[in-house]
Amino acid sequence: MRRIVTIILMMRVCAAFGQPEAGTSTQTPAVDELVKTAQVHAAMAQRARSAEEAQQRLALALETYEKALDAGAGSPLVLNPMAQLYLLSGNTERAISLFHRSLAEDPQRLATYSGLNDAFFTLGRLDSSVHYVETARQIAPDNAGVRLQLGFLYLQAGARATARTQLDTALLLDAGNPQAHKLLALWLTQGQQIDSALVVYRKVVELDPRDVEAHNNVAFLLAGKAQYAEALEWYKTTKTLSSDPQLLHALNLNMEGIRAIMAGKMRARYILVSSQATCQEVADKIEAGEDFGELAARFSIAPNANEGGDLGFFGPGDMVSTVEEAVLGLAVGEVSPIISIGQHFMLLQRLN
Repeated sequence: MRRIVTIILMMRVCAAFGQPEAGTSTQTPAVDELVKTAQVHAAMAQRARSAEEAQQRLALALETYEKALDAGAGSPLVLNPMAQLYLLSGNTERAISLFHRSLAEDPQRLATYSGLNDAFFTLGRLDSSVHYVETARQIAPDNAGVRLQLGFLYLQAGARATARTQLDTALLLDAGNPQAHKLLALWLTQGQQIDSALVVYRKVVELDPRDVEAHNNVAFLLAGKAQYAEALEWYKTTKTLSSDPQLLHALNLNMEGIRAIMAGKMRARYILVSSQATCQEVADKIEAGEDFGELAARFSIAPNANEGGDLGFFGPGDMVSTVEEAVLGLAVGEVSPIISIGQHFMLLQRLN
């Protein structure tokens, strides 16, 4: 089955772990008025009905914030929201500059460290993100959000033991935090502790019965354990909770795949080439670890090459006997020897 929007290895937990920024606290009524105007534009950008309108409002908000800055505004209550808007606009370097200026004004403000974490994570500079969140931990060691963010960052860095320590601490500080439980479930899934991950995802559903991601991941993990009937029920519930067209499409594909498996159907993909030498070259590349689907797109002359050679689900009699018998003789994931079919040559891989 296709793993779309299931366990997201690059999930982000970059919500601010400080208090929301509010107010103006600037020096003159004129500057305060500029800041309030910028805040109105920013709020209207969030409620915009089109991407074009949102971009226009965002540009107006930033332009007005810059005027306020030129007029003397310099409080973190102005600098941080302004920096966040620059992050949204894609100007990460300007955002970092503003966050650093905010940090110089007030080095104890957690929201500034959260913003710097977001900015450097966007740039792929994981070490810098860790640095700023670790600094926030020194300021607020009992802040569950800080610990949760550290758990996420260390998980991204591959430091699983350190990540687990931070996640456990986050849960000790806030046992009812669904996001912390989801990250723990991700940690368990990456370690192939599937049964334990399922327990934790079910805990997330208890805490937040409308959490789409948790429902979807339970369904996916159950399907991986061949508990197909239960997986279908979880997918059905996920569909009732989501309005995202892409996710709904993915759910339908997964449910279709489960029903096909339950009906005894097989699924495979193939690479069809015109010479035995080419087929052997492709087989050698697969043996060396290259991806079957990518090789199909590059080498196969079949009409479904751009789809990785996927044959979809099929039952007895749906395929020519040569293909059907070859797939039946393969284990899941196994690639066949070179098969001669007419004037062509083929490699098959069983997918379920």
